[in-house]
Amino acid sequence: MLRIGIIGSGFGSYGLMPAFRTVKGCTVTALCGSKREQMMRYFKTIGFTNLYADWKMMLEHEKLDAIAIAVTPDAQYEIAKAAIAKGIHVFAEKPLAATLSQAKELVSLAKKKKITHGIDFLFPEIAEWKTVKEMLQKRTLGKLLHLSVQWDFLSYDIKHKHSSWKTASKEGGGALAFYFSHGLHYLEHFAGSIKKIKCLFTHSKESPNGAEIGADLLLSFKNGITGTAHVCCNSPGLTRHQLIFYCENGVIVLENGEGIVDGFTVVVHTADGTQTIRVKKDKDRKNEGERVKIVRKLAERFVDACGTKKQMTPSFHEGLRVQELIEMCHRSPLPAE
Repeated sequence: MLRIGIIGSGFGSYGLMPAFRTVKGCTVTALCGSKREQMMRYFKTIGFTNLYADWKMMLEHEKLDAIAIAVTPDAQYEIAKAAIAKGIHVFAEKPLAATLSQAKELVSLAKKKKITHGIDFLFPEIAEWKTVKEMLQKRTLGKLLHLSVQWDFLSYDIKHKHSSWKTASKEGGGALAFYFSHGLHYLEHFAGSIKKIKCLFTHSKESPNGAEIGADLLLSFKNGITGTAHVCCNSPGLTRHQLIFYCENGVIVLENGEGIVDGFTVVVHTADGTQTIRVKKDKDRKNEGERVKIVRKLAERFVDACGTKKQMTPSFHEGLRVQELIEMCHRSPLPAE
């Protein structure tokens, strides 16, 4: 039985905790985080009492095989580094670290200590996304030629004028690193390795710590596919996450205007008409947040990989690749008019 500790009182408690607690072959033995009232009420209802306020104390006193982390990128780097030194397997949040050098160091240390590592890139695990991936692999509509992304929403921090690392670029925040780290990962998941990026950043006084609120990318892939991507986290009244795949014989639209992982639809447009593809939905469990069922898939893969002493995907390697792409964006800015 894999003994795992959760670090993080936000998504760690309401996302990682319920996901890992329901995975066979795994037992959550401790959680580290600030003792928020809401969190304490939740743990009282499930009868969980082994709580720490200091992650160093938890690593020292608990006999852990693995940890799952949901903290700031800088803190994640420090915690993961300490855990790896103890031979503890690590499941991380995105972005993997605050800087490229930190991400490279974590990959190097993990290789030396031969630990299993995973990272929470959840979108490709969603049922509708898997359906589109299969259609592209089978070339149902011919070869993919161009991919377009439109992702607009109003972030919690900007809406409530909340100052946090999520609106501070140097701490790993901002529309590109915090939100579109997902996008940089799934762009390559669908279309292959990115060759070149040009990026236009947009800013607003509404961002408490000055990080960009938007990014628009021009992309070229090594296999000849082209792409554009737009993300904006300061979009009052407009919520959409849309991916359009332009293929030789038609267009696939993967779209969601409701939640984070729920509500996606797959619509195919061809010369013969339009068809909505029926997809078997991912199953919810009662009183769970919508992301938990998707994180559970990754948690199951992580626990299995730890047990077989193998590596899983996505891992720190994918996290490092995204960090490289973030650097490419900052090295290749498009001038604002």
